[in-house]
Amino acid sequence: MPRVIDLSHVIVPGEAGRTFEIEMVGAEEINPNVVHLPGQWYIMHNVNMVSHIATHIEAPYHILKERADLAQIPLEQLCGEAVVLDLRGLPPRSGITVAQMRAAANAAGGIQEGDIALLNLGYAAHYGTDAYADAPYPTTEAIHWLVEQGIKLVGVDASGVEVPGSEEHVNHHAFFEADIPVIENVTGYDQLTRSRVMVYAFP
Repeated sequence: MPRVIDLSHVIVPGEAGRTFEIEMVGAEEINPNVVHLPGQWYIMHNVNMVSHIATHIEAPYHILKERADLAQIPLEQLCGEAVVLDLRGLPPRSGITVAQMRAAANAAGGIQEGDIALLNLGYAAHYGTDAYADAPYPTTEAIHWLVEQGIKLVGVDASGVEVPGSEEHVNHHAFFEADIPVIENVTGYDQLTRSRVMVYAFP
């Protein structure tokens, strides 16, 4: 049986950096018809959280009002073969060029139509630290090149894909106008031993 690797961060209350609060309650507090026997462990939780936290999928609706939200993205777009692009070792806060993206793709055996592209910047180990904000980012031109290769989903081990300081969100637009969702804060690349893997990114 193939090895299954979780590429998402665990969200810990009080350590998530953004709102993530859990209140444990007895099941009978949620549903008064529930019979809770003395000493019985039968619990539920109230959860208060922001959706833009830890490992998450950004749908085009995040930036484009008329485009698909998470519930409207076909499940087929969130699973399938992925190519892992090794982009480690680039200078902090540098823009990843088309040439660098193409070289990483060639080293991985190429990008096929319908692939999921996983960008490995080598920054998962910095998650939760100030250094995490220094991750390289794809240039808009490199994103257009990825889109032209026919990818359907992209993941990155950083807090985002945006050009630093871009209030126009040019890189988000480049992906979302092509209806390509973005998975941010991916982790676990160090456990992958192949450049092509199967990904199931169901929310």
